[in-house]
Amino acid sequence: MSGPRVAVAMGGASLEREISLRSGHRVERALRELGFEVHGLDVDARFIERLLAVKPSLVFVAMHGRGGEDGTLQELLEILALPYTGSDALSSALCMDKLLFKRMLVQHGIPTPSFHSLSEAALREMGGAGTFATILDELHLPVVVKPVAQGSAIGIKFVHEIEQLPGAILGAFGYGDRVLIEERVVGRELAVTVLDTGGSSSQRVALPVVELLTPEGFYSYEAHYTIGGVRLKVPAELERGLEEKVKQVALDSCELMGCRDFARVDMILDEEGTPKVLEMNTIPGLTETGITPAAAEAAGISFTQLVDAIVTRARREAEGEA
Repeated sequence: MSGPRVAVAMGGASLEREISLRSGHRVERALRELGFEVHGLDVDARFIERLLAVKPSLVFVAMHGRGGEDGTLQELLEILALPYTGSDALSSALCMDKLLFKRMLVQHGIPTPSFHSLSEAALREMGGAGTFATILDELHLPVVVKPVAQGSAIGIKFVHEIEQLPGAILGAFGYGDRVLIEERVVGRELAVTVLDTGGSSSQRVALPVVELLTPEGFYSYEAHYTIGGVRLKVPAELERGLEEKVKQVALDSCELMGCRDFARVDMILDEEGTPKVLEMNTIPGLTETGITPAAAEAAGISFTQLVDAIVTRARREAEGEA
């Protein structure tokens, strides 16, 4: 006799579709090991129709990028009153929008690299290019230009000369109508996965800190998902006091944004030893090269156990026990 019915939502139309499918299929296998009746569903125009036909007791969201991490899918599941894994629609939307996320961090005293933002309308209709010199005077070259609402380092450009800035901004507009211009902080790239084992902040735990070592010194899209594209040092070699500081920044960020179940906080440890938060991933990659599975393994948690912990907490909340 099969266990509870779980739908795994994956794929979709974002630039991270292929990675989402890899994550989703791996989650499917783990759920079957755990005894669930599993239905993998690609998120397309017939998704709701097929979801209603399956009638799952829970949806495991394994959809990265736009549509999956920005609250869109979560809103649909909330309309249908279907329990799902991961952060709710509001938290997902806030974390996916790098500008809103960073403004929240600043308001609550959580360190993050200095930044400015520009919209396409500001440049095309208001002469916003006239602010470039002021922006660079404040942030200093080099700077990082990013689309506000993309994940996996998609669309990121490094600007070393003022002449490169217009092209980098126009390139980022190919992924959305607003860009973030951020100071380039030199330091160690760290990632901390926070696992939610209950329904309160006291039950969030930070898994071992992961340090990312890449040939180009930057965790690019290719490095995210290519075997050998990044070397993960797990746990990162940090003095105990600094390790606790890094973990606390991650925990504080998750609590501030109201993240559920699991999330990954990416940060840069600057040369003064200050962990500065770069972004939050509310649905971290769960592929074989993923940082979150590596962190869980370092904590003695197998991939199947990780999936079990995520599903167990989500089911408890659905049953009103969290």
